[in-house]
Amino acid sequence: MPALAPPARRLEPADLVWALALLEAACADHPVLNYCCTGPDAPAQKVWLLEQLLHFGLRYGRVYTNADASALAVWLGPDHPMVTLRRLLRTGLLPGALWRLEWAGFQRMRHFLVATAWLRRQSVDAPQHHYLLALAVRPADRGQGLGRRLLQATLAAMQAAHAPCYLDTQQPAQLHFFQRLGFRLMGQCPTGHGAEAPTNWGLVREGHA
Repeated sequence: MPALAPPARRLEPADLVWALALLEAACADHPVLNYCCTGPDAPAQKVWLLEQLLHFGLRYGRVYTNADASALAVWLGPDHPMVTLRRLLRTGLLPGALWRLEWAGFQRMRHFLVATAWLRRQSVDAPQHHYLLALAVRPADRGQGLGRRLLQATLAAMQAAHAPCYLDTQQPAQLHFFQRLGFRLMGQCPTGHGAEAPTNWGLVREGHA
């Protein structure tokens, strides 16, 4: 993979503490976390899920930040774009989720994973593709284009590999942001049962020959 355009850099395991704090602040009201994490232990459940996201990204993909560590991008692929059952078992996410989220939260997370995997298969044909798991900006630093610049820096390197890039979002306000960066809306689906289940939108940015 080509070098990233500065000022982006790749995270190391030593960055986990501050990176988790950034994600916790940026994703406090994320629809998926609110859907899967309920009850008096919901704040701790959210932190645990975000920690698993970071570990998964570091193990099977790459996590990037900008020069002042105010934004994060978590990517998988193109060799490991799929969030498979085997990988979730190996990382301890599924067994841990059953214990941490209890049965109701575990079932909601399972429905979410199945729905998002289905939409990804419907949206991108290429077996090898990059998958954006998360893009987050520290709340105090939003509105300065930091997320856009970090995403462009990572895309610039990954598009040189000629593979498509896929992402999904459960926040409709983000659709225009990603579309302005060249992503095309491919479809949507519910991520669970009931009115409280978030809707998932899938977007693709094609690779270049």
